[in-house]
Amino acid sequence: MAKQEKLTYESASKELEEILENMKSGEIGVDELAANVERASKLIKYCYERLDQTEKKVDEILKDLGLE
Repeated sequence: MAKQEKLTYESASKELEEILENMKSGEIGVDELAANVERASKLIKYCYERLDQTEKKVDEILKDLGLE
């Protein structure tokens, strides 16, 4: 079994772009559509969570520096 690559915001965003391009070009068949939409929804949720975590971390740092 191959080692699974750790998901990052950048890799999730890239995968979302690939799914969208495949859908636009018609490369995704009906049988694959539901699986791709489900994967896209998980990636979107992950990206939103990462953005939220990053925003909170930056806010903490700025507060600690007295810049907020």
